[in-house]
Amino acid sequence: MNWAFVDYENIGCLEELAFNNYERILIFCGPRNSKINLGSSAIPDFLKIEIIKLKSTGANNLDFHISYYLGKFTQTAKPAIQFHVISNDNGFNGLISHINKSGRICKKIAFKTPNKATVKPKTIKLTSCAELAVKRLKQIDGRKRPRKKEKLINWIDSQCRSLNSKSQINAAQIVNELITKRLLTSENNILKYKLLG
Repeated sequence: MNWAFVDYENIGCLEELAFNNYERILIFCGPRNSKINLGSSAIPDFLKIEIIKLKSTGANNLDFHISYYLGKFTQTAKPAIQFHVISNDNGFNGLISHINKSGRICKKIAFKTPNKATVKPKTIKLTSCAELAVKRLKQIDGRKRPRKKEKLINWIDSQCRSLNSKSQINAAQIVNELITKRLLTSENNILKYKLLG
């Protein structure tokens, strides 16, 4: 039996995690992590996933919390349970070595996937009106953006008129451009803003 202690701020996505290898997964994330990306791996029928969301920030704050839980469960979990620290952070190495010396099997699992913060986003080329629409959509709270395709077409039409009032604006074509570039998706005429946050 294995338990995973996930340093989500360091990993950024659980795409590489083999869920079927675990009985219990504790995901540690900070206040900036509003969404947890579990990836597309199959999740077994019976698996306990706990999300420990910290409200405070600070240098190594998340690491200290993981260390606390590792120490706590080293004392209380059954001896047969192995601990896996899911992180690319080498700062855990000394603690993991110490836990192993105490008799508990503990190891670090690093992911090949680079941290989200180090991945350079692909440059997406858009027409000037589509760029303006994206810029202004990013300024709107996600809950207040147009949800229906027709409403977004009208909204883009009004926004782009300020860019160039002389030219004819094809707002429907701009919406299709945003869908083609995967900045949003349309399902049953309901829009989801994928890369706009």
